[in-house]
Amino acid sequence: KIQSVPFKLQTPMLLAEQDLVRIFEATRAIASTLRLSELLEKVVKLASEVVHAEAGSLLLMDQATGELYFDVALGEKGGALQQIRLKKGEGVAGWVAENRKAAVVNNVSDDPRWTQKADMTSQFKTRAILAVPMLAKDKLIGVMEAINRADGSPFNEQDVQMLETFAAQAAIAIENAQLFESIRQEKEKMSTILGEMAEGSLLLKPSGKIILANPAAHH
Repeated sequence: KIQSVPFKLQTPMLLAEQDLVRIFEATRAIASTLRLSELLEKVVKLASEVVHAEAGSLLLMDQATGELYFDVALGEKGGALQQIRLKKGEGVAGWVAENRKAAVVNNVSDDPRWTQKADMTSQFKTRAILAVPMLAKDKLIGVMEAINRADGSPFNEQDVQMLETFAAQAAIAIENAQLFESIRQEKEKMSTILGEMAEGSLLLKPSGKIILANPAAHH
């Protein structure tokens, strides 16, 4: 079932009107997107904009292995980043996934959880990182990260709330898009199977309405 994407704050901290507007605009930008690849690119871009960070990243949870991976990574080194996988507990993102809590690291060189895998691959220099879990109901969809505040200041509690709020909306949108993509793929697979059959075949709803019909069924 496709879920709606409600807009509400996740914590009681009072945000300024301009912050609320920024989150609302980011949420509206993703709410109507069901094409998964397009949605993920939007989420990565908006994750950084929401908290005025230099960059954003998104790691999705592989539900089969429990590993985090970059399904989409933008930029020249994006393809290489997609080869990286983190186990739960590995790196800051892995810690966030395992504990389902936000992590703020304003000096990564001082944090034992920090792993340089992504930096070494992308040649990007991470100085500070804010990472939050992406949860749809109680299901962990992945981890959203904002990297380096653009003005050089440290990430603070307001940034945490901003990113947590956006991540909650993004998690629902991503889960919806994943479901939509799964349905689309299954329909294409069924269309291919029916198309290769020599006999006339129909796929019907319980009501009797035709969903799919192969070419032979039209003769």
